Amino acid sequence: MKNNSTNQAPRSEQPPKKLSRIPAGILGILGWLVNGIFQIVAGVMIVGALVALLIYAKVRPELDHCRSVAYDKLAQMQRSDFSMLSDTEVYDKDGQQIGLINAGHYEYVPINQISMNIQNAYIAQEDRRFKSHSGVDWIATFRAGLSLVKNKGEIKQGGSTITQQVVKNTYLTQERSFTRKIVEILLAPEIEKKYSKADIMEFYCNTNFYGHHCYGVQAASRYYFGKTAADLQPYEAAVLVGISNSPSAYDPVKHPEESLKKRNDVLLSMLEVGDLTQEQYDSYTAQPLNIVQEESEGTDENYQSSYAIHCAALYLMSLDGFQFRYTFSDKDDYKAYMDAYQSAYNDKNDEIRSGGYRIYTSLDSQIQSELQIEIDRTLASYTELQDNGKFALQGAGVIVDNQTNYVVAIVGGRGTEDIYNRAYLSARQPGSTIKPLLDYGPAFDTGEYYPARIVNDHKWADGPSNSGGNYFGNVTVREALNRSLNTVAWQILCDIGVEYGLNYLGEMEFQKLSYIDKSAPSISIGGFTNGVRVVDMAKGYSTLANNGVYNDRTCIVKIEHEQKGELTKDMKDHANRVYQEDSAFMLTDILKGTLTESYGTGRGLALANDMPAAGKTGTTNSSKDTWFCGYTRYYTTAVWVGYDTPRAMPGIYGSTYAGKIWKNVMDQIHTGKEPLDWEMPTTVVMQADKKTGITDYMSTTADLRAEQSLHDKEQQKLLEELQTSVSAFEDKTIETVEDTYWVKNQYTSLLAKINQLDEGEDRADLLDRVETKYDTFTPIIADMKDTIDRYEQQKAREKADAQKKAEEDAVKKRKELEAETRRQDFLTALEDVENLEYQAPNASSLIQTAINKLPEVQDLDKAKEYSDRLNAAIARVSTLPTAAQWQNMQAQKEREEAAKQAQDQQQIGGEQTKLEQSLRQESRKWNTNNAQTTGPGATNPVVTTDPDGN
Repeated sequence: MKNNSTNQAPRSEQPPKKLSRIPAGILGILGWLVNGIFQIVAGVMIVGALVALLIYAKVRPELDHCRSVAYDKLAQMQRSDFSMLSDTEVYDKDGQQIGLINAGHYEYVPINQISMNIQNAYIAQEDRRFKSHSGVDWIATFRAGLSLVKNKGEIKQGGSTITQQVVKNTYLTQERSFTRKIVEILLAPEIEKKYSKADIMEFYCNTNFYGHHCYGVQAASRYYFGKTAADLQPYEAAVLVGISNSPSAYDPVKHPEESLKKRNDVLLSMLEVGDLTQEQYDSYTAQPLNIVQEESEGTDENYQSSYAIHCAALYLMSLDGFQFRYTFSDKDDYKAYMDAYQSAYNDKNDEIRSGGYRIYTSLDSQIQSELQIEIDRTLASYTELQDNGKFALQGAGVIVDNQTNYVVAIVGGRGTEDIYNRAYLSARQPGSTIKPLLDYGPAFDTGEYYPARIVNDHKWADGPSNSGGNYFGNVTVREALNRSLNTVAWQILCDIGVEYGLNYLGEMEFQKLSYIDKSAPSISIGGFTNGVRVVDMAKGYSTLANNGVYNDRTCIVKIEHEQKGELTKDMKDHANRVYQEDSAFMLTDILKGTLTESYGTGRGLALANDMPAAGKTGTTNSSKDTWFCGYTRYYTTAVWVGYDTPRAMPGIYGSTYAGKIWKNVMDQIHTGKEPLDWEMPTTVVMQADKKTGITDYMSTTADLRAEQSLHDKEQQKLLEELQTSVSAFEDKTIETVEDTYWVKNQYTSLLAKINQLDEGEDRADLLDRVETKYDTFTPIIADMKDTIDRYEQQKAREKADAQKKAEEDAVKKRKELEAETRRQDFLTALEDVENLEYQAPNASSLIQTAINKLPEVQDLDKAKEYSDRLNAAIARVSTLPTAAQWQNMQAQKEREEAAKQAQDQQQIGGEQTKLEQSLRQESRKWNTNNAQTTGPGATNPVVTTDPDGN
């Protein structure tokens, strides 16, 4: 400082040096640069702020959405959320477990039963600052952010804490996305406020998936090492930590080498954080995997439990508002429904199998056992096996309690090893068992058919044949059903309408029906597109047993869920009348004859103790499917016997095995029960049929229903015609003036016909369609007004010309007729002259008449010819004989003819005389010959005898 003060001169006395001016210039430049840089920085900051605002504006909706999701999750959060679902269990009517669906055999364990080894392993490997952060590890998050930038926006590294992973496992999906990450970050600190670190670790260990259906650390410990989670060694805990990171990649069963590497990587992390010493680390990494694979009790699924789960899935679908349907209009309608049904059904089926359900059923294990034993015993002699090891010949049966309407037994095959439940999964052709439900029941409801009605049984050219090829001509409906005549069933369904009958099956919730069936009369004898299920047949016949009332109960009594509680507390069964009560009674009375009548197809199958029962056999072509469906007041049982892959069973019919199974099991379950018959409704009387004189049950309301049925048929026919006509109207396009006339005429006609419909909904729909389409025609017709006017003028001219021509043609025809009349009049007079045979007294008068009529033909084309003919005729008269001469000539002719006849007769008489003389001469010769000789006139022929004189 001293040197600086000595050398420095006062500014007023020393002139500025050159070097002092250079810094000033540089400073100016620097000042300018600084100012420019400041402005650039300020601009960049402003632009950055604007960009940041724009980015914020863009991401704010997503951020707000994340906050909303986080709040909703937090508001509903409870401790049970962090526990997985246990296995689904199925119980019979007595509360005995009959089925178990393995959902991982999940077992929740508290933190004090989870080894510290696995807790430390998770912390060392996945979240080393777990004990200190507040739910989010910002360092790890920043590291993940750098990875995100490095990989151009693709998420490669998570950075999630254990707390965040608990959030993800419990409330979010496994998808890697910004939204999920933001929700994790928002929720994690809140969870840390609500629960302790020990709670969070407990939740984490109990919600992780470890592969092989192992949910939670307890199930994984038992499966892989055969011990509890409390007893895990560090090297075992490290294996489970590695598996939970990626169950498929580090599966020690399928990928032991990868699993071993991952285990050692986890042990290295434990070494790095001081949980292990070097000596322990070396010892543990040298250990083999030693995987035990301890198999716990697997899924116990059988005929009862599989059907119960099926019914439970249907009930859960109904809770979600799924609209079930059973009949369909066309292929698109059918496919759309089946796609929706299958999707919803699979979701609910998977949900049930994922665990947490307790399904309580009406299934009676005692009756189930009796039905199973009877099917197995009856078919025991058939030992052929399929390639899959199952019996080739199979049987299935379903029993319904008619008092409660619940299914109480369902057997889907032979034995208990084959879990494929044919009773509800398989659809088979029902043969004649469908006739009461599809043909006769609906026909009785129309009032047009009844037991005493006569129907002609005959071979149809385009219809079915009767079994055995026998036809009985005029038979009663009662006999036709007892004999199971195919041609009569076919006639009846064709008469009442295929779709009409099919709707009855829809009312009873028959599954497997196809849109094709509604136009196939072959279903009258069981020829369905897909077939029907045994359980549906049982419920259908149970409807007859219950006087025509269908009840939609299956086997579900109650469904509980671990988290949702009882799901069936509001469950109500739905009953609807399908058949009229008198129809059901008369049909049941006829079906009793199947078992008791001499010509009944099920004769010999009547139940013990005189228990009133009704039923029907069913046998398809070549006996590929055989059935017996029957019922009492107590139970309905349907039985099917056949091959999984349909094939002929010669000599086997519905009464053969299916009938025997039915009888034997029904006898067993009716043991000790009082015989109960059906009570005759007040609308049924026993009287003679007015048409046939046959006495049988009749409905007093049949005539009224027959009239209504006829009206309904007319209405249906009208509706079908209108639907076709309206569709054609909608498809119409106006191209010509004639089209406008067609549209107007059709519009007026359709309105008149539509108003004849009774059904308001159909009428409104068709009217709306017609009016809607006509509204599109109106402006087109208006735009064509000039064209229409010109067209009408042209048509008017054409009409006038046509009328004028018609009048001219009429005049011409009248003239031609008049000329022809005159011609015929003259020719008649001319022919009278030409036909004269002699000079008759009136000849002159006839000639004069012809001459007088000659002028009438003078204007005709043959006038000259006619005149010449008349002259010739007049000239001919003078050549004719007089009357006296003609009479003499006639007399002479008669004499000549008489003489000729006499001569002819004389000649014939001479010939006869010669023949008689010849006969006499020859006769004499016959009488003089040897007596042993016989001839045409012999009276004593020789008789020979044998040596024994016999």
